[in-house]
Amino acid sequence: MIIIADSSTLIALLDAGRISLLFDLFGTVVITPEVYREITVRDVHRETITRWIVSGKLSLKSVAHDERYTMLIKRLDPGESESIALARQDGLPLIIDEKKGRSVARSLGIPIIGLVGILLKLIDKGILSRAEAIVVVEKIEANSFRMSKELKGLIHGD
Repeated sequence: MIIIADSSTLIALLDAGRISLLFDLFGTVVITPEVYREITVRDVHRETITRWIVSGKLSLKSVAHDERYTMLIKRLDPGESESIALARQDGLPLIIDEKKGRSVARSLGIPIIGLVGILLKLIDKGILSRAEAIVVVEKIEANSFRMSKELKGLIHGD
C-alpha cells in the first residue's frame, strides 16, 4: 500500500527511533519536498530519511502549487498543504495528526490515519504488542508529541 505522509507523525517516530514501524505497515510512504524540509531540519533525521529513500521504502514527490495548493496554504502550514494536495491529486490516503489538517483532508474526501491509528493497526496485525505500543507512545510523548487521554486510552486498551 502506498500512503502520503505529513511531517508530524514521521518526526515523532524518528524521535522515538521507531520510523521503521511505518514500513512494517505500508509498502511505500511518499513525502513532499516541504515535508522533507520540515523533517530534515535536524541532521540526525536527514541521515535516517536518506537511508529510507535509498531503500525505496520512502519516496519524494513534488506537487503543483496550483489553485488547490493556494487554497490550502491560506489555512494550513506548507507541509500539510503539500501533503493534502498530493493525496488528493493522486487519490491516496494520508498520514496526518494535526486536528485542523485532518479536518480539511476529511472535507476533501481524503482517507486519513494518524499515529494512534497506525499503532492500533500494528497491534491488530501482531507486528507490535500492546506493551510495545505503550512504550512507543511514552517515547513519543517524552519528545513533546501531544496526545489526548482518549487516544492514549485506545493504545492501553481502555
